Amino acid sequence: MKKFVILLLNVLSAGLAHIISLFNPLVKKVLQLWWLTQVRSRVINSIPNSTQLDGHVHIIGTGNIKFGKHCRIGHNVILETRGNGSITLGSNVRINQGTVLVAYDNMSIGSDCLIGEYCSIRDANHGIEKGALIRTQSHTYSPIVIDGDCWVGRGSVVLQGVRLHKGSVVGANSVVTKDIAEEMIAVGIPCKEIRLR
Repeated sequence: MKKFVILLLNVLSAGLAHIISLFNPLVKKVLQLWWLTQVRSRVINSIPNSTQLDGHVHIIGTGNIKFGKHCRIGHNVILETRGNGSITLGSNVRINQGTVLVAYDNMSIGSDCLIGEYCSIRDANHGIEKGALIRTQSHTYSPIVIDGDCWVGRGSVVLQGVRLHKGSVVGANSVVTKDIAEEMIAVGIPCKEIRLR
């Protein structure tokens, strides 16, 4: 009897898994539509229908974000704008899961860029003047520009005032503190140019 019950449960679970797999594409589409609706409700600019969200995207602050066509945003990406800050994404931009973009000024990511998982790109920093608590000081900020066809590797940090020129590549886990030249590969902490592509 015990073997029969186990066999019956295996057959039922396999059948249930098959039924769920038939509905999986539909569930995925419904979830994507839900995520897109949530983002549209928080962003002040229109979002193209070609935008693809792979999971929940967190919109924090003013929502001054512009999406180009065919952008793909990963699960748990944070897009934060403060004050007059804005984030502009070109077409065909891919931002992978867990990445954080923060703009107090202006952040521009050109078309066909790839941003790896768990990157932090912030155009602002805490004030650190002596004689006052750091947490109470105003932020300093300056724009970040990432030209088209750039690749920022997984876990990298891009700091305020930096420009990544067209076609540049930032190696995984690098910290970018200064501009990277066109078509240049740069790696390390702090990030240094090592060779042309």
